[in-house]
Amino acid sequence: MKIGIIGFGSIGSFLARNLKSDVLWVMDNSPEAKKRFLSSNLKCKFFSSLPKKAGGAALVVEAASQQAVPLLSKCLPRCSVMVMSVGALADDKLRISLLSMAKKHKRSIYIPSGAIGGTDAISALNGNLETVLLETTKPPASLGRKDQRRAAVFEGSAREACGLFPQNVNVSATLSLAGIGFDRTIVRIVSDPDARANTHKIFARSKSCTMVLEFENLPSEENPKTSALALSSALRRIEKMDETLQIG
Repeated sequence: MKIGIIGFGSIGSFLARNLKSDVLWVMDNSPEAKKRFLSSNLKCKFFSSLPKKAGGAALVVEAASQQAVPLLSKCLPRCSVMVMSVGALADDKLRISLLSMAKKHKRSIYIPSGAIGGTDAISALNGNLETVLLETTKPPASLGRKDQRRAAVFEGSAREACGLFPQNVNVSATLSLAGIGFDRTIVRIVSDPDARANTHKIFARSKSCTMVLEFENLPSEENPKTSALALSSALRRIEKMDETLQIG
């Protein structure tokens, strides 16, 4: 599968390095990103703006920011897409527009599970779920804070969290899409100076099942706001597309 990548930060560069010959191009309008690309020895093309006709890719991966997600509307007539900045889909108008375009052109929109697991179980119980709570604990630096003591810095709906913490809540957006939506999914964000990892606890209840899931992930070396598992999840989701055996 030939792939294009929007964004050459921690996620985009990780995918480009590991997918190697499958990557046709990367796109980033940052001069710093271009410098990193030129020193990376990657063989794919580099663009500062989105290439026409999706640059011939069969899949375009958004790995930049919420602001870049609308660019995928220009890709869907030509190919399927993957969204990493899932928080952007809390915008109902954008999400509905992308889904409508994907359906019209018979494309798929892929969302990796990211820094958590269990989204298959959440999705399976979707019609019967009563409550879903996500508690995310990160070191203060990951949240752009300097707290000296453990403190809850936010509690509210996933929709609110996606707007207030756009670089830290992709997990809550993924959970919302798999489950009971952005308004009913509750998010609690905790800043903890003693934390050495990003921790996500999921509490979900239906009439037939109670789930308590916990994931403790080391941050990626390049970006403390991104868990290393999120990088591996994106890579694995792409690899699975060509596999005969599909699990989950």
